[in-house]
Parts: sequence; C-alpha cells; structure tokens
Amino acid sequence: MVVLRAIFVIMILGCASKFNPESKTVINTTESYYTLWNSPIRGGGSGYSVYIVLDKNLDLNTKHIEIQGIYFKDKYCTLKYQKQHLYQGFIKNKATNTTTLQMEGALKPQPEKEVVTEDIPFKLTGQEAVIVYKLKNVLKHVKIELRKKQTLEVPM
Repeated sequence: MVVLRAIFVIMILGCASKFNPESKTVINTTESYYTLWNSPIRGGGSGYSVYIVLDKNLDLNTKHIEIQGIYFKDKYCTLKYQKQHLYQGFIKNKATNTTTLQMEGALKPQPEKEVVTEDIPFKLTGQEAVIVYKLKNVLKHVKIELRKKQTLEVPM
C-alpha cells in the first residue's frame, strides 16, 4: 500500500513538472522571424534560420536574463548572440533519402545513418515557437509566433 502511494505521488509530481510556457514575460519579440534555407550541394540538407529580435528597452544584464534556445517545427536549437537585441539559431531538417555509393572493388550502397528523433515537451502548430531562457538562474519558457520572411534567392 505504501509503495502504491509513493508511485502515485511520483506520477503527480512528474506530471506537474511539465514545461509550461509563461503567460506573462519580460521578453518581447514582436519582430522575430524565420527564413528557409537550402544547401546548394546535393544532399546538403535544408532547414530554418530563426531570428529572435528583442525589445530595444530590454536590458538582459540588469534583469538577469540569459537566452538559451528555441523550440520550432518540432526541433530545438541553441540561440547565439549576434548583436545587441538579436539572437540567431539554425534548425536542420531531416536529410532526404540519398543513397551514397562506396568504392571497394564494386559499387555498393553505404549503410544509412541512424536517425535520432527528438521528443519536444511542447505541442507547436504553424509558426509557433517556444523560447527557453533563464531568469535569475530559473529556467523559463515563453511561447511566441514567428513570421516567415522571404530571402533573396541568388542563382548559382
């Protein structure tokens, strides 16, 4: 009986520790966006470049905020500081199935690499994203909406 109670308490605590995005946050990202990219090299992949533009009045140092990363399109990436009020991250899509041949006397297909799937703790739809940040060393999450920005395509 005691064991059942302990398991029940652990299950409740486990469910209560789910990631819940903050409804009120000090981070304002109204100009944040993403762009699509494709590698010009066959089999080089494709993905998203994510740009988080922070409010000009936000001083991360005085508020003790540290930007960590972002969940977008069912993937996670770290966000890198680019310049004041701008962070950038890169998300690579799963590569398309391209068969590579290996030369050893005769041509034979190279074994495929194992695909690692990522289980993200949020249900995101459309252009929703979740920024992960630390506020005074406490991990926080805020859900935002990114807009798609077209890139200038240059012929090769």
